[in-house]
Amino acid sequence: MNDFLELLIQERPVGTDSNNMVIGMIETKLIEMGYTIKSLPFDCNVWQQGLSLIKIGGKEFTVEPSPFSEPFVGNGQLCTAKTVEALQDIECQGAILILTGEITQAPLSPKNYPFYYPDEHKKIITLLEQKQPAAIIAVTGQSTLNGKNPFSLFEDGNFLIPSANISQGIYENIITFINAGITTAELTINSRKKTSRSRQIIASKKSNKSKGKIILSAHMDSKYDTLGALDNATGVAVLLEVAVSIDTSVYDIDVVPFNSEEYYGANGELEYLKLLGAEKIVLMINIDSPCHKNSKTAISFYNFDDTIQAIADKIMLLSAKVVRGSEWYAGDHVPFVFRSIPCLVATSSDFFDGALEYTHTPKDTIETIETELIKYSAKYLVDFISELSLRERKRARQLER
Repeated sequence: MNDFLELLIQERPVGTDSNNMVIGMIETKLIEMGYTIKSLPFDCNVWQQGLSLIKIGGKEFTVEPSPFSEPFVGNGQLCTAKTVEALQDIECQGAILILTGEITQAPLSPKNYPFYYPDEHKKIITLLEQKQPAAIIAVTGQSTLNGKNPFSLFEDGNFLIPSANISQGIYENIITFINAGITTAELTINSRKKTSRSRQIIASKKSNKSKGKIILSAHMDSKYDTLGALDNATGVAVLLEVAVSIDTSVYDIDVVPFNSEEYYGANGELEYLKLLGAEKIVLMINIDSPCHKNSKTAISFYNFDDTIQAIADKIMLLSAKVVRGSEWYAGDHVPFVFRSIPCLVATSSDFFDGALEYTHTPKDTIETIETELIKYSAKYLVDFISELSLRERKRARQLER
């Protein structure tokens, strides 16, 4: 599996050639394991960027284009909004709008994102579209969700106002010129997107006397400008280790390497949810960013009843490398959690205070992971499913008496 893991560790955003190649590699592995494959095609965008700059007062500063931003080249009056209330009052049509302060504390959900589009995000995006600035510069810092610094306020091909991001330090330089009365700047956002085609694969095995379906998932796509070793090549490696060993005598199994968890449209997830319809789901397992160096595998649980929780906890006691983790709501398990389906998530035990430093950045390389943890993570999941299967078989025998 280590050789295959090394092949997975490459930049592989949805719709790119490398993404399509990785899908094919995973598909071949699953076919060799005896799974039946469904392939669900979908349209998407791929993104390209280049050197982007803001020029003011004879000085140039680098800006980072928002992923999937529209391009922009032009001059504009600078204006600034720090709060939603200020944004409501500002006149900025045709200007270069700088967003900072409370508006830029966290990334905004993509416009109409199907799983999470809170009212406060919708309000900001609607206001911006109404105000019609020529372009937006967001002043951001270290993300609380990943290692990006500055993070992208927007990552959304459906939001058509060109945008870019700068650090607080660059903003302070720009403010110096504004305070000196220089309020016009030249901005270049070198960003473009083009349509592409990708697909979501599902690998299935059917049980002769099925008691429902278990979904095993780990997203296989990456952000741009990262090799995605921890996020989430290791998750795919664990997924495949489970897939080859899992007991399929009691439950139908879907192995789903989600393709678009890192994409603003969540296309692959949506295609799979449409395919599922109203099927009975016994358990959904999601594996995301496990096997960080010097960590353990953290397991969190959602919608478990006391009996199933006791089984999960008992198996955990048998492994020195697996611990109880905190619930978190930012992965492929979320739509299933909100449908009251029992879900189990495996990640790194230091996910929030160590591993996130590397995710979504060029630092997420093979050096960030401990491959030995792959087998421990997989064994816990296989053992847990085996216990569930054993419980169902015992129940069936009792009913037959």
